[in-house]
Amino acid sequence: MKLQGKKALVTGAGRGIGRGIAMEFAKNGADLVINDIHAGNLEQTCQEILDLGVQCISVVGNVAETDAVKEMVQTCIQEYGRIDILSHAAGILRSCAVVDQDEKDWDTVIAVNLRSTFLLCKYVGQYMVKQRYGKMVLIDSCASKTGEAFNAVYCASKAGVRLLANSLALELAPYGINVNSLAPGTINTEMIQTCLHDRAPLFGKTYEEYLQEFNEGTPLKRMGEPDEIGKLAVFLASEDASFITGTSVNISGGKECH
Repeated sequence: MKLQGKKALVTGAGRGIGRGIAMEFAKNGADLVINDIHAGNLEQTCQEILDLGVQCISVVGNVAETDAVKEMVQTCIQEYGRIDILSHAAGILRSCAVVDQDEKDWDTVIAVNLRSTFLLCKYVGQYMVKQRYGKMVLIDSCASKTGEAFNAVYCASKAGVRLLANSLALELAPYGINVNSLAPGTINTEMIQTCLHDRAPLFGKTYEEYLQEFNEGTPLKRMGEPDEIGKLAVFLASEDASFITGTSVNISGGKECH
């Protein structure tokens, strides 16, 4: 078990990529504090983690709100005495042409995807600096590296996450803290399914046509699965990746090659 005895905070753990990461952390021996804004989904994940024989505490809250972030960080410190690993996977998107984008939607996506990353890295980072140890595994996206029509706010927010991770890696390296991000391609999650349904008509396609186009545009000809993201997150959170920091790792079936 690569993370035996480690204490991890994982956001967005109720479903999708966050759930995939939380489950793989648990399978590798980590005790967890998990967060999501949806209580029902979060409790289901929590119970499945407990069934694996490790500790897990759930904290419901909006990652874009300072008090909610402070609560989940304090819960981890109070229960475990430290935070060894942060994996921030909570995120949203709003598919729309920029000229039609509602300003509130723009602000919401930036808040949930980018402001939240700043908040979590700030408050978790304060403890990791004191510990002189930590692993941060953030989630950007292939969309942080290549622009996409009708997805500008998501691209912009995830580009911000990627560069925030780069900057943090430089700031925190003297304290023994590794900061990396993952750049998923199309992963089989509820968010991606909603995205495909919303964006298909913007390109004059049916959902089925758009899905086929996405899969055909991926060299491996399929979507990825959340547990595949989780396995990569385990590697980056483990000592196997002790000399890796400031890197955005593509996990996209070959769709993005930079």
